[in-house]
Amino acid sequence: MFRTSKTLMPAAVAAMVLLTAACGEHAPDRPNNFPAGSTMSALASAPKIKVGASPNQPGLAELNLQHDWEGFNTDLAVLLVESLGIDRDDIEWVHTTAANRIPFLKQGKIDFFATALAITPEREKTLAIAGPYLETAPSLMVRKDDAMRFETLHDIPEGAKVCVLQGSQGQPRVSEFIPQAEISEFNTLTNCVRALEQGTVDAIDSTAPLLAGFVADKPDSFALAPVTYGTGERWGIGIADDRSDLCEFFNQRLAQAFDDGTIRELWDRHMGDSGLEAPTVPDEMASC
Repeated sequence: MFRTSKTLMPAAVAAMVLLTAACGEHAPDRPNNFPAGSTMSALASAPKIKVGASPNQPGLAELNLQHDWEGFNTDLAVLLVESLGIDRDDIEWVHTTAANRIPFLKQGKIDFFATALAITPEREKTLAIAGPYLETAPSLMVRKDDAMRFETLHDIPEGAKVCVLQGSQGQPRVSEFIPQAEISEFNTLTNCVRALEQGTVDAIDSTAPLLAGFVADKPDSFALAPVTYGTGERWGIGIADDRSDLCEFFNQRLAQAFDDGTIRELWDRHMGDSGLEAPTVPDEMASC
């Protein structure tokens, strides 16, 4: 911060105010009780907070008819934003994909994201990740009539086409556990779903919460295959690695949200019809 000299002429002060207004950098009228120099203080003092969100994920992140974001992931992001004393209306939502969300974070285009980020040792080396807020398992979505053809990994035929999301854990997971499959990569799950519907792929690899919403939307067309494979994922909040204080603050807020039932409330509101179990309190939070 800088200080305005007491000897500065009123006209000069007025000019500075006008310049600030012209640049759209109004200081928000909201309380800021965070330590000076902290990331939380900087965000609370900024006109907007930029949050990454991935659309077209039923139950997790969608734009409704009023063009407002809704879903478990986006409502969780709002909860964290409001813990900084920032109103929902002061969120600048930035459309992200699994492939660009980390580059956007490092480039300063977003302040954080809650978009089903799997916590991995590799990512923890370059990011500060708060959470986990959800633990889940890999799953395959198939056309409903094909569901019983995918009971075990051995049932999946040689050359079966499996769609994975670019930038996700899908490609290495399918390569390891379903080596007989051919991998097709798309930048959104919506494109994978379209390919499955058109018959150009045989299955979609992702995690159960990401796929369950599509099944719920079209239960006569899609189903989750009974096959089990791979290892579970823990989802976290993606934050730049030089903002560990924000990560620790979000961990505290997430722990509180588990304790007071807010996490369960958000899950039941958006994912209650998915047939999946609600998130439970993690054994331990990420170290940031």
